[in-house]
Amino acid sequence: MKVYPFIWKWFIVWYFIGLILVGFDLLPPWLEWANPVFLWLAGAIGGTILYQGVRQGAWIVPFIFFGSIAVETLGVKTGFPFSEYVYAEAFGPTVFGVPVTIGAAWLAVIGSSFAVARLFPFRHNILWLVPILAVWLDMAIDPVAANVKGYWEWGNDGLYYDIPTQNFIGWFGLSLIFSWLLQRHERAVDSLFIQHGVYLFVMLHALFGVTAVNAGLYGIGLLSILTSGVILLERRGRDDRVTQKEMVQ
Repeated sequence: MKVYPFIWKWFIVWYFIGLILVGFDLLPPWLEWANPVFLWLAGAIGGTILYQGVRQGAWIVPFIFFGSIAVETLGVKTGFPFSEYVYAEAFGPTVFGVPVTIGAAWLAVIGSSFAVARLFPFRHNILWLVPILAVWLDMAIDPVAANVKGYWEWGNDGLYYDIPTQNFIGWFGLSLIFSWLLQRHERAVDSLFIQHGVYLFVMLHALFGVTAVNAGLYGIGLLSILTSGVILLERRGRDDRVTQKEMVQ
């Protein structure tokens, strides 16, 4: 994994540039290609976290990548399981109407949710927390991506910022399938990858939170602040517990 430190550092630089340009609606049209690059970097980090954190990662990571694209294709063609929607031309090449970068986006979401779930060591934490966290992240992503940026367009309305409720149910169902695999093959992993995964989750939530506030969606901004605070406090508490345990030993 010699290339991973470079990917992480490049993502950090790209993220803060994007936080300013995308978050404050300063991204010029000629720089739209930056969106797919961001997703590929985030997906590479999420995929690496999963590869390191589970046995059989060599096939589980591709399964999540291609499986998510397959389900998204089904969604675009039939409206199941996410409801009816179409993608705009903002994420690069498409296959059957679905950008290939969506697979990378799912790796980022599932990989970061997996890392956060590892902070809460209770029975079946991966199985249940990963889909919950994935939906929680989508509650920040979808209103901004669809209603503010126009990255995709929904055919139906819903109660939450006009996003169909079926979308969140579909997200939970697909993420539950992935989390079942992750729990079955979970293994010990270097704390660095968990730390990066936690940061990735918080950073994604913050990016869409800033963009939402700039667009007047203040509820999502508050959601992102609360999410970041709770997760970072839990990570710090986990580190303190580990330190105390080592001192006792």
